[in-house]
Amino acid sequence: MTASSPQRLRSFVTGQLQLTRAVAHALKARPFNPYPYLKPFIERASGVREPPVSATPHTVVYTRGSMRLLRYAAPRRRHRTPILFVYSLINRWYILDFLPGRSLIEHLTNEGFDVYAIDWGVPGQEEERLTWSDLLGGLIQTAVRWTLRVSKSRDLTLYGYCMGGTLALAYTSLYPEGIRNLVAQATPVDFSKGGVYTLWTSANHFDVDSLVDAYGNVPTPVLESGFLMVAPVQRVTRWLEVCRRIDDPDFVTTFLAMERWGADPVPFPGEVYRQYIKDCYQQNLFHQGRMKVGGENIDLGRIQASVLNVIAEQDTIAFPAMSEPLVKLVGTKDAETRRYPVGHIGLSASSKGSTHVWPSIAEWIGARSKAMES
Repeated sequence: MTASSPQRLRSFVTGQLQLTRAVAHALKARPFNPYPYLKPFIERASGVREPPVSATPHTVVYTRGSMRLLRYAAPRRRHRTPILFVYSLINRWYILDFLPGRSLIEHLTNEGFDVYAIDWGVPGQEEERLTWSDLLGGLIQTAVRWTLRVSKSRDLTLYGYCMGGTLALAYTSLYPEGIRNLVAQATPVDFSKGGVYTLWTSANHFDVDSLVDAYGNVPTPVLESGFLMVAPVQRVTRWLEVCRRIDDPDFVTTFLAMERWGADPVPFPGEVYRQYIKDCYQQNLFHQGRMKVGGENIDLGRIQASVLNVIAEQDTIAFPAMSEPLVKLVGTKDAETRRYPVGHIGLSASSKGSTHVWPSIAEWIGARSKAMES
């Protein structure tokens, strides 16, 4: 036995006791994500600290209620046409600016784009009454106007991700002015192809009115429970995997950042959720061009902006079949689908992003954007 063996043994026993206590606390609290309980153990065992997410420099250019409009200025701006990100209402926007070197927003700013992103914030009582009309004709329209004003541009690229892509499409159908290009990334369009999500939200199984009437904004445990039930085993096995690879600092860094994001969900504005479930998942009116917002149909055939449909081939949230019909529904002749061998989150955060995904998307946007005057 070497001189250090007793010390290693004590460290091992102490670590096991700490992990046991952390697991016991997590089981007692019964959280959907055990990250707050297990993070200290992973940090001590690996020597890796929780990494900084959303590290790309940015400023807040507008606020309204819980919403903020963030600007990520390019180090050297090459494109007059700015990009405005519209993210989903389910999770936080900063998955778009995940980690240094693994950030879609960072990549686009380095390519010379003036980038903006809507941070929806944490909905409270005021957002319980928010409607699709308020969302599109109020918040997103104001974000578009502020982006154009600050960027000193006449038009922009609207970039929607997941449900944010559905919102971006709906917005452009109703308010096309100033939208030069539209990128729909992992965007549900045909909700009849939503697999288990379509089944679970069916009117036969899910009374959305009772849920919203009872809670107002939809609580995060309700939203998280659906994702948990789709892959219940993975919730456990990924923690076993990080323990197995505890000596790999790059893996642990990515793991901690992803778990931090996953443990930071927000409530879903109640009235927006009510119409989203009824009109999209239960009746598929969005795909049929019959969803009404402010008394007007969301008709994707009215969209004349250039459209890029970005599909993750391994997506288990917005299944590829949900996104595939888009290019046939929009009115523009400049509509294209590009597919990438990653998952839903991988489009914005995987190690393949900087080589397999983002350069292709940046090239498409750049070819359809105005250049800065020399």
